[in-house]
Formats: sequence, C-alpha cells, structure tokens
Amino acid sequence: MRIIGGFHKGRLLKRVNKKTTRETADMVRESVFNMISGKSFKCVLDLFAGSGSYGLEALSRGAKYLYAVDKDKDAIKTVFDNARMLDVTEHMTILQRDYQQFLKGIGNLYFDLVFIDPPYDLDIYDELLVELNLIVEEGGLVVCETKKQRVLNEKYEGLVKIKEKTYGIKRITIYEKIAEI
Repeated sequence: MRIIGGFHKGRLLKRVNKKTTRETADMVRESVFNMISGKSFKCVLDLFAGSGSYGLEALSRGAKYLYAVDKDKDAIKTVFDNARMLDVTEHMTILQRDYQQFLKGIGNLYFDLVFIDPPYDLDIYDELLVELNLIVEEGGLVVCETKKQRVLNEKYEGLVKIKEKTYGIKRITIYEKIAEI
C-alpha cells in the first residue's frame, strides 16, 4: 500500500495488522482521487480511518488539515506511525474514538472532504450521512465506501449523490453538499 499522488507519491504505508480492518486498494484510492480532482480541501475527516490511507493521500495532494478517527487502538497506532513516517503529524489530529463519540463532541468543526468506510456489517450509512450533512461545508464532498450490493440514496438532506462506481466487491458513492434553499 502506498501514497498514489502528490508530495508523498510512491511512499509506502503500513497496514493495520488485523483481519477486521479492510484496506482500500491503491487502484480504488487513485480512482476516488481522480473523481474528486480539481477541488482543494482545507479540512478533511477520515472517519473509520484504518491505516489512514484516504486521509494521508488527501494531505499528500494538498489538503491543509486532517482529522483521522478510529475506535481501534491498533488502527490509531498505524495511522500515527504512517503520519510520522510521512512527517505530517503537525497537520493532523489522530483520535481513538467511536464515530458517535467523535460526532457528539465535534463542537463547531466543519469539513470540506469526509471519507467514510465503516465495517460492512455496520449498516449505519443512512443515519451517518444525515449527521454528516450538518458538518460538511457547502460545496464539500463525502466519499462513501460500501459493499457492492449496498446502494445508497440519491440525497441525504443537503448531500446529493454526484458520482457512483463499483470496483470488485466495493462501491464508491460521492456526495456533494449543496446550498439549502
């Protein structure tokens, strides 16, 4: 597993040493970043971060700040190791939290790019996307990774589906936050 583009292109990343963590293949991450290219991001949230590959890729491509959140201590250790290896720890906050704990304690943080890739057996997408609508900036994006069979709604409050593609057993769905009238 490696960083695909940007300043750290080609740098290798550590994986979480657990069978419960599902790493996103380089090819899928590359495709996701091709789908969202042309935008610049200030504040990124990698919820269910795993090794942190999505968020670290965003930093490599110019994002200003990253929040990497995962409840698993081995995942958090891996994110920290990867961030240290890339020398980007000063551009991120790494938190060992359950997603609900994080969202309850978020305060007035807003994001312009959010990655969600929860364990497939947690069918929380509908409620989570409604919650994320409240913390995504207008014009911001939410990238969802689900199993291929899981088709998400066209809209969740102000989040509107703009792209969707399947890769093997995964489906990537991208939402954009539109201005609410």
